Amino acid sequence: MKNIDRLYQCHVFGQETDIWQLQCHLRIIYQQFGQQIVIVSPQNCEIGWFIESKTTKLATQIVREFHLNPESLVWIEHDPHYANRPIGTEYSEVRFEWHQAIAFNPQWHPISNEELELMIGNQWLTGSLENQLALTKEEILRKMVNV
Repeated sequence: MKNIDRLYQCHVFGQETDIWQLQCHLRIIYQQFGQQIVIVSPQNCEIGWFIESKTTKLATQIVREFHLNPESLVWIEHDPHYANRPIGTEYSEVRFEWHQAIAFNPQWHPISNEELELMIGNQWLTGSLENQLALTKEEILRKMVNV
């Protein structure tokens, strides 16, 4: 399957009649043995975008739209406002419970840039590194020297 790397929009219903139009950078990496890694990063939105109600609806929509298998899915959230987060890292793996392709009960687990790089493997060097994971130029140069 072809990897996906693009902007993505999702309409999420809030309390009463509110509708949030969420925009994120979406990357889906198809790996060997059927594993799929989804990396989402909010675009132009407020801190606190990754809250339970929004995350579960976004995950459910992406799984359905892209025909992903929740059993072999790794969901990664990239929060550009990570300095404000108590976990001290910009990446989190989110583990969901699934029922009939509907996500619920997300559990966030911080992961380091190095752990993410290991998860992605040799997919790391495909596409635009700056857009892919919002790396600084110094981080890109450091990774290129270590490759």
